[in-house]
Amino acid sequence: GEGLVKVPGKPLEADDPLELVGMRFPIRSETDADQHFAVCLVEEFALAGFTATEVARLFESEAYVAPHAVLRRRGPDFVRAAIEQVFGRRP
Repeated sequence: GEGLVKVPGKPLEADDPLELVGMRFPIRSETDADQHFAVCLVEEFALAGFTATEVARLFESEAYVAPHAVLRRRGPDFVRAAIEQVFGRRP
């Protein structure tokens, strides 16, 4: 299909179960959107096995566009709060 990218060693699948799918849902404000998005990103990285420190570094890296955009918009305290919401407060 159009838009499919061939991954070396993996045949193309039009119905790839790992295909990224975006969903929209109603929110009250941009602040709520950033909060939900930041926590979602942290949860995804945590489930992938990243530590809280590693997740914080991902938000700082310009190579990770979406997390870095949240950091630029909302600042490090906001990102730290999202990480703490997922991983718990660190001593």
